[in-house]
Amino acid sequence: MFIVFHQLPLAPMFIVILSISTLVCWLLIGLVRFCVPRLGYPPDEPLPIRDSIINTSGALFALIVAFSAAGIWNDAVSARNAVQREADAVESAMILSTALPEEARAMLLARLRAYLSGVIAIDWPAMAASTPTDDPVFDQSERHLLGALEHVSRQNAAPGGSAAYGPLLDRLIEIRQARLARLASSQSGVSWAQWFAMWLISTATLLSIVICNSHAFRMQIVAAHLYVIVVSAAYFVILTHDRPFIGKVSVQPTALQALVAH
Repeated sequence: MFIVFHQLPLAPMFIVILSISTLVCWLLIGLVRFCVPRLGYPPDEPLPIRDSIINTSGALFALIVAFSAAGIWNDAVSARNAVQREADAVESAMILSTALPEEARAMLLARLRAYLSGVIAIDWPAMAASTPTDDPVFDQSERHLLGALEHVSRQNAAPGGSAAYGPLLDRLIEIRQARLARLASSQSGVSWAQWFAMWLISTATLLSIVICNSHAFRMQIVAAHLYVIVVSAAYFVILTHDRPFIGKVSVQPTALQALVAH
């Protein structure tokens, strides 16, 4: 939903978030200052609204931000673990291939290198664009892995085959499992319902601050803008880490790139 924000450099991303939040802040200030006199309340007297509503809605916003941040952290850890598992399994398969006959070893290494090249050149840009995991673009790299799996499975089932084919087959299956976990992690992130809830609660809290300080214009501006800065920082952190494979702090294929020339 917010892929345009995710792909921004960090400084422009924060400036955009702060600008949008400030715009909403001034719209609420203008709305309150327009409505208060028309509802029959003196502009220079406190409104009959308790300050506790600010504490309540602020606590709710902090709670949902903490809930979302915990999910984002778990998604990021899972994504990094999946990439590392994939790289470790590929490296193990390359090492085990040394026990194969020269022709079989060369063919397997060629397929694994083609798979790695496809993952780096095709999978990563597709994940950065938030492409659905069932998109045919991911088939281009997977076909090399499936070809290796088919060949090793056939050789493992053949009588008199090398004893290395069994462990090698296990490594290839592990590569595929790690690949599926990586692709699943690329679709993780904060849901639209969480975004809506955070926006609604933060806007309600800001509105409460503006209303409770409507009798003192300077204090109204100071209090509202302090809250805007805090909320913008929270949104900035969440947007920066929301998608594991999108943005300037995303997971990179460094471990896989080191194996291409292995």
